[in-house]
Amino acid sequence: MDNKEDLINKHLLELNKRLGVMISLLLRMVPREGPSISLKEQIRILDSLGIRPRDIADILGRTATHINKELAGLRKKESKKYEQEE
Repeated sequence: MDNKEDLINKHLLELNKRLGVMISLLLRMVPREGPSISLKEQIRILDSLGIRPRDIADILGRTATHINKELAGLRKKESKKYEQEE
C-alpha cells in the first residue's frame, strides 16, 4: 500500500513540476510592450492568480525570499496608489 502511495506521490510531483514549466513558458508569451514581460509583472500575475509565493519561486526559478521581497514591494506600491486616490 505504501509503495503504491509513494509511486502516486512521485507522479504527482513530476506533474506539478511540468505544470510549473508550462506556466512559466506561458507567462513569457503574454504580449506586452517590448520584448518580454518583466519579472515583477510575472510575479504580480502569478500572485493575482492565487499562487503561493513558494510556488511562484519554483515556477520562476528564484528564491522564496526574493519573491516575498518583490511581493512586499508590489503591495506597498498598490497601497500608496490607493492612498493617493482617497
